[in-house]
Amino acid sequence: MPPVTLPDHLADAGFEVSGIDAFTAEQVVAFVDGILQDDCRKDSHRELKRSVRKFFDDFSPDRRFFLSLKQDGALCALTAIDRYKDDTATLKWIFVSRDCRGQGIGSWLLDEALAFAHGVGYEKAILCTATNMEAAHLLYKSRGFVFKQWVTFWRQRMQVFESVFGESVAELVE
Repeated sequence: MPPVTLPDHLADAGFEVSGIDAFTAEQVVAFVDGILQDDCRKDSHRELKRSVRKFFDDFSPDRRFFLSLKQDGALCALTAIDRYKDDTATLKWIFVSRDCRGQGIGSWLLDEALAFAHGVGYEKAILCTATNMEAAHLLYKSRGFVFKQWVTFWRQRMQVFESVFGESVAELVE
């Protein structure tokens, strides 16, 4: 995992940075599935399990990124970047537990993920998000993502957003 700097206020609150080796695929599935169930009323366990397992099995640090935060040993937030095409990264996940929201964790995770993607040569990033994740949509838009299209993914109506890397992401890398 490339070096990341945890903001002081998160370090002071007892958060610790972790990479993909800190949790099993099953722990990630349970964490994300819990959030999807609570926030979106979505039952995507089977598809999520397959997606997470594939990401873990195919993981290589040169084109994929996984960053998580834990507090008192428990997973509380995570993000991941995967390859979509040679020039396009997919923001695979960005999830923050309900108890940890409102501290800037989502913004920090997104900035780290985009800095990684830009730093390894991706020219743009896409993401697919649930329609009722309004706070997340505002965050994505604040980082240059724009709505591209509606899709059906995992039997759910979802929105696809895209960000073409420009100067704002380049500043994150420096």
